[in-house]
Parts: sequence; C-alpha cells; structure tokens
Amino acid sequence: MQKFLILFLLTAVAVFILGSYFPFWGLMLVVAVLSYLIGAGAGTSFLSAGLSFAMVWFLLLMQILMQTNSDLPGQMATLMGLKNENLIWFGTALLGFLIGGFAAMTGSLLKRLFKPRYEGIYRR
Repeated sequence: MQKFLILFLLTAVAVFILGSYFPFWGLMLVVAVLSYLIGAGAGTSFLSAGLSFAMVWFLLLMQILMQTNSDLPGQMATLMGLKNENLIWFGTALLGFLIGGFAAMTGSLLKRLFKPRYEGIYRR
C-alpha cells in the first residue's frame, strides 16, 4: 500500500509538472523510471500510475475547458459521430490510464527482469 501511494503521488507530480514540456511518450519514460526505482509489483504499478495519470489528465482537461470556454470538444464529438461530448473527456482519461499503467508496468517488469534468481544448486 505504501509503494502504491508513493508511485501514485510521484506520478501525479511528474505528469503535472512535466506534462507541458514533454510529449506523452516522454512522460511514459519518466513513469517507467519511477516505477523501476520504487520497485512495486506489476499490478500495483499498473493501477497506481494509471489512476494517477488519468486523474491528472482529466483534471487538466477540465481546467483548460473551464478557462477557455471552448466549443472544440463538442465539435470533435460531432466529427467523430458521438452524440455526447462527455465521452471525449472520459476517452482522454481512459487513454491516460492506459498510457500511465502500461508505462509503469513496463518499469516494474524491467526491474524484475534484472533481479537475480536462485534456480537451485544443480541448475545452470
């Protein structure tokens, strides 16, 4: 539970601060390195970073929409054939969840890959 919260908070801070300077794949590398350094399990890393990434992207999206009062989400929903523009908001959060989750799981499994294993006395 402690590694979950640490990874959740560090991912949220990193995505919030670095999100305007790096593209999404740069943020994925940062999240993978954070997950590698913290060393949580693959499932814990996936959920923690995924929820954090999705939450930050959703909150930033809401902040931008409230500040600009733009009609762009409604126009994009019309172009995509969606009847409700709220689906774009949740699509953004879902995309953030998947990006952050898989990046963190990659970092966690990379650490597990390089961890020495005891295979018994007679195995080579």
